[in-house]
Amino acid sequence: MINAVQVKEGRIVVPPRTIGLVAARSKQEAGDLALSVAQTLIAAGAAVVPEDELGAADGDSVDVIVVLGGDGLMMRAANTFPDIPLLGINFGNVGFLALVERRDWRKAVATLLTGEYAIQEGPTLQATLVREADIVPEGWAINDVVVRSGMRMVDVEIYIDGQYVNTYPGDGMIIATPHGSTAYCMAAGGPILTAGVRGFAIVPISCHSPIRTPFVVPEEGIIEMVIANDHDASLILDGREVVRLDRFDVVRVARGEHAFRLVTLGSTNFYEAFRTKFNFRIRPDAVPSRSTRQSTRQSTTPPRGGGSGKSSGAGADEAIDSGSEQTF
Repeated sequence: MINAVQVKEGRIVVPPRTIGLVAARSKQEAGDLALSVAQTLIAAGAAVVPEDELGAADGDSVDVIVVLGGDGLMMRAANTFPDIPLLGINFGNVGFLALVERRDWRKAVATLLTGEYAIQEGPTLQATLVREADIVPEGWAINDVVVRSGMRMVDVEIYIDGQYVNTYPGDGMIIATPHGSTAYCMAAGGPILTAGVRGFAIVPISCHSPIRTPFVVPEEGIIEMVIANDHDASLILDGREVVRLDRFDVVRVARGEHAFRLVTLGSTNFYEAFRTKFNFRIRPDAVPSRSTRQSTRQSTTPPRGGGSGKSSGAGADEAIDSGSEQTF
């Protein structure tokens, strides 16, 4: 049964009492496992709210939503039910947002029910289209806001806080959050922003110039992308095309009002997950000369970690079993 509010090591621990459940409709195995998860939660005394009832529910009516799917479903759930913490059980490929692997679901649910979890909060991006005298909010993104060309190069002017930076001829431009930096941003040669970096990445896509250095700007900054020629271009939020763009259109990007809230269990070792999930091992047989715990203990500043899966977006063995304190 779910325990009442407890105080552990000076911390107030509040187990979730009402838990939403969202499963990938296209994957039978996700639906099957959702039944087992629901039965386990109910047996422990939690109230379970299925997805079709979440839509009509007040946002405060659930404490956490358990998502059975991949990173794409995690982003859909976050967009549909903003600001509610999400715990993802991975049925996708990478699983940087859906942190828990299927084989670990029982352990993850048991930990969730104790209230012994952390919530990692990441910023989102609000995109606004300025077309002549019209100012139209186009929505918000968890991973990235992208201007993408059609078959011909598009010239994109970049302004930061009203200051002109440069004009980039190419396939477009990516503005990525830290969660999204391991997605389209990384694929386009942009930086990886780990947890604790309070900024957004600006990354040209296939810029037709040797000058294509990406930027990282403070998250309080206002980024504007101006379409400077009349070639086809589109505005894309988290992989979804939302509007076609015309010459002299301005896409204004700022920190969104919503937060992406990710449930982490135990210690999530982002750097281990990054090496394994992307096969990013310079020397595959290399053995660290000191353990993670030694590294953390000897460091005067605790290391940080962070990231996401493709948009333009952080597995669960690492999420539950690692001894590292680097989380995302």
